Amino acid sequence: MAGQVGVAPADVLAWDLMLHDVTASALVGVDDELISAPRLDNLCSSWAGLEALLAVADDGAPPPEQIPLLVLFDHEEIGSTSARGAASTLLPAVTERIVRSLGGDREEHLRALARSVCCSADMAHATHPNYPDRHEPGHLIELNGGPVLKVNSNVRYASDATSSAAFVLACEQAGVPLQRYAHRSDLPCGSTIGPITAAALGVATVDIGAPQLAMHSARELCGAHDPSRYAAAMAAFLAPAG
Repeated sequence: MAGQVGVAPADVLAWDLMLHDVTASALVGVDDELISAPRLDNLCSSWAGLEALLAVADDGAPPPEQIPLLVLFDHEEIGSTSARGAASTLLPAVTERIVRSLGGDREEHLRALARSVCCSADMAHATHPNYPDRHEPGHLIELNGGPVLKVNSNVRYASDATSSAAFVLACEQAGVPLQRYAHRSDLPCGSTIGPITAAALGVATVDIGAPQLAMHSARELCGAHDPSRYAAAMAAFLAPAG
């Protein structure tokens, strides 16, 4: 290929090998009401979070009392214990550096964490029509039904009353519907980086997601209307209080 620079095998000192579905994402369904795509978990949340941050950003303005922050961690599916994972010191280091750049000290940093609320965004399991019995009967989750608030009594999700109320209010302000997910208590429940973040920083944390089917498959499925609602709810969550 013209312009391509060749690399001799002996010059390759190390490498990472990754396999990806490169088939283009597509709208599917009778009315194009579904999105079929690879890696919706968790690129959908990453996209929604970035859209939310851009929506509330105000370039050139002085730093507000409330600073919105988006963190996209690596290695969530394999435990988060890495230099770039949620169990690393990345997030507390970033928040401390932000406070110090504004003239604050360690005490100010700790006070800022105590005043903060974290939204842990990971995708949520929609109820599969062939397996509704795998879900708690009172918490069936629909595609195109809006963002999902996830709770678990064993704190596999970090949501509590305070953090949940903050997200419920955000959905009301954004004008998007909200669904509530509780895992069947007699089945093992997965987790997210929410409890990791909450434990490391002592920050009130709410676990949310956008509903999808075929999670962790090479090809995943979500509602075509849910990503924009997801982003709108996050933008309302990040918006300065006032």
